[in-house]
Amino acid sequence: MKKFVLAFATAVMCVGGAFAQLYMGSKVGLNLSSLTGDGTNYKAGVNVGVFANYRINNLLAIQPEFLYSMQGTTFDDVKILTETLKSTYTSHYLDIPVLLKVYPWAGLNVQFGPQFGFCVDDEYKVKLGSEEVSSKDLEKYGYDNKAETFDFSLAVGLGYEFDFGMTVDARYNFGLTKVYDNSDSKNGVFMLSLGYKFDF
Repeated sequence: MKKFVLAFATAVMCVGGAFAQLYMGSKVGLNLSSLTGDGTNYKAGVNVGVFANYRINNLLAIQPEFLYSMQGTTFDDVKILTETLKSTYTSHYLDIPVLLKVYPWAGLNVQFGPQFGFCVDDEYKVKLGSEEVSSKDLEKYGYDNKAETFDFSLAVGLGYEFDFGMTVDARYNFGLTKVYDNSDSKNGVFMLSLGYKFDF
C-alpha cells in the first residue's frame, strides 16, 4: 500500500511539474460590504492588489493575493424630529487570500480558500442635518473603540481567465471572526474584480 501511495504521489508531481506554469498579475474592482446584524446595509467600496497564480495542471491552481479592500456598512436611517440621522462605518483592510482554483472547463474556475485580513484603519460617522461627527473627532476625548486588527474569512467565488490574459472574478468573503471584541458582528464582502496576468 505504501508503495502504491508513493508511486501515485510521484506520478502527480511529475505531471504537475511538466505542466506547471507561474503567472503574476494585478487586479482592481468593486466591493459591496456589510456587517452581520440588524439594521445594517451594503456599502460600496473598492479593492485593488496583485496576485500570483501557480497552475499545477489542467485542473488545479494555487493563487495567493495581496489586496487593499475598502469595506464597511451603512445603518438604517433614524428620524429625529424634522431631521434624519445617517450613520456609516468604513474600514480599510490589507487582505491575503490563499485560494485553491479548480478549472472544470477552459478558463472557467471555482475558487475557495482562507483569507487573512488586517484592519489598518476604521471610522464611524454620524450625520444629523448639516452636523457630522466622526469617531476620529472623539479620539482626543479618549474614544478608542477600534476594530480588531486580525480578521479571518472564507472566500468562495467563480472566475474566468481569458487566453489573452484578462481575468474576471466574482467572490464572497464570509467573515468568521468578530469585527469588534464587544460585538458579534462579522464582515461580509462581495467582490467583483478585473485583472490581467503575465507569464513568468
